[in-house]
Amino acid sequence: MIRPQGVIFDMDGTLLDSMFYWNQAPADCLREIYGKEPKADLMEQLKPLTIEEGGDWIRKTYGLDATGAQIAAQINALVARFYRERVCVKPGARQWLDSLQQAGIPMVIATSTDRPLVEAAMKHTGLAPYFSAVFTCTEVGAGKGRPDIYETALAYLATPKAETWVFEDSFFAIQTAKAAGFPVAGVYDASQDALQSQIRALADLYIPAFDALTPPL
Repeated sequence: MIRPQGVIFDMDGTLLDSMFYWNQAPADCLREIYGKEPKADLMEQLKPLTIEEGGDWIRKTYGLDATGAQIAAQINALVARFYRERVCVKPGARQWLDSLQQAGIPMVIATSTDRPLVEAAMKHTGLAPYFSAVFTCTEVGAGKGRPDIYETALAYLATPKAETWVFEDSFFAIQTAKAAGFPVAGVYDASQDALQSQIRALADLYIPAFDALTPPL
């Protein structure tokens, strides 16, 4: 296995145990702000919708005295609170970062999450000092269905692509990074349970948990 010369880390679901809250926030909004008990199919209904469309669907379905935009903003505020106050680093991830840092390997973040939430999470968890830069899909102008964010991070790191590892939990993002020529570490996250066999098959390194393995140094 190739020793990394640079590392590009995804944040949510990879370093942070946070994906579950994106699914929980709409239910928290209904309970905490409107005193409504969410129906069992809430997330199934919201999955294909944007946050704005979802806010409008919640307004109509639950008969709320608010606009869809207001509900979407309230959900986003709850997510922001989660990042500021509650988000946790995955077990063993900090030790991996320590090992990579001590080995002098430069690391950056490449995430679909917008910068204010990333900064809140980095401040709360204390992870910011490990990374020399943060790249977001919004700022790069493309989601992880395209390799733009990884290529932008690579240009910043100035390390050989074949020795620049991408750490991801999402199958579709792993597909993108692999197709672009990066070695990829697939990190287990419960949000991707149904796709673990595909992730295992595609990733160059499979990490069932950070505290189950040591870094490839």
